Amino acid sequence: MNPLVIAILAVFAIAAALTIVRMVVGPSILDRAVASDVLLSMVLCVLGAEAVINQHTRTLPIMLIIAAIGVFGSIAVARFVARKEQDR
Repeated sequence: MNPLVIAILAVFAIAAALTIVRMVVGPSILDRAVASDVLLSMVLCVLGAEAVINQHTRTLPIMLIIAAIGVFGSIAVARFVARKEQDR
């Protein structure tokens, strides 16, 4: 395997670990929501890079589903926070 690919995967792994830490420790629900969006974006980037390196499109449906989950999750969190703020 190419050393550049290994280095890039190591950087993504470190970033994912730090993002998971933010999801666990995050003081508010918005911090956790942003961390989950970042984690989903990183997963999309890794899947896209893998598809480019191996020259296939098999992961495209998975990438679309992950992107849709991210969008709908962000909308759900935003609506939850808006209702919570409205109740105050």
